[in-house]
Amino acid sequence: MSMEVGSEEVRDGVQDIARRIAEIFGEVLGADGAPATDSAFLEIGGDSLTAGRAVRLISTAVGARVTVRDLFRVRTADGLAAVAARRLGD
Repeated sequence: MSMEVGSEEVRDGVQDIARRIAEIFGEVLGADGAPATDSAFLEIGGDSLTAGRAVRLISTAVGARVTVRDLFRVRTADGLAAVAARRLGD
């Protein structure tokens, strides 16, 4: 995948990552389905314990290390996907 800033491929890749992260949020929180990618993790029922589990699963799923600090800073699957995509590009 080309990492040219603003490229459609990068945007599509980030959106795919965000959808996978939202699915993991749903799994960790015991939801019936994935929340919207712009839903804040803490506002949909997450806490520090579920955040730890979520970031472990997310790091494995997307192949880039994300931390609880990252999750609490950016709050949403969209934000965390951007963090992961940046780290994948480094």
